[in-house]
Amino acid sequence: MTAPADGWVTASEFAACTLEDDPRSIGIARNVARATLRGWLLDELVDDIAAVASELVANALRHGLCEPSWSQAPHPVVLSLLRRGSEVVCAVFDPGTGVPRVCVADPFAESGRGMRIVECLSDSWGWSEPGPYGKAVWARFSAGGRPASPAEEHGVEQPLTRLLVLIEVLTGSSPPQLQAVA
Repeated sequence: MTAPADGWVTASEFAACTLEDDPRSIGIARNVARATLRGWLLDELVDDIAAVASELVANALRHGLCEPSWSQAPHPVVLSLLRRGSEVVCAVFDPGTGVPRVCVADPFAESGRGMRIVECLSDSWGWSEPGPYGKAVWARFSAGGRPASPAEEHGVEQPLTRLLVLIEVLTGSSPPQLQAVA
């Protein structure tokens, strides 16, 4: 498989995009998510995953790059999409050590709602245990508007673990310890 000139790699079930410390990366992530999902014929997930990819990348740029260690990572932020059947996992790696949390934002605040959006739009979300080169924050989605069965919910760990191992190989991070929310 060869990488297209625009910097993202796609296969039938995987896409990844490296993003720089630039506000335009948020729009790039949204466009990569949309194009990938349309290519996978998962149009019903396009809007939700594009919104979540935007939020996760915005958080990575705002919170994950505030530590001096980020300059040691090969790429500041990596967006990954992994498909297994009608299920998609969207994961964003950043070099920060802080973990995400859902906040109660002041009604007049201009920020602080990103993880609430992720929580509302995804079936579940979580993060890998931060290592020396950062962490991955992920969200899982199912096409068809049906909630995942307990067997499917448990099954997210295998493709997610594979995705996190790939990110670790690319970034030199430590073995994943999955932390799930919702």
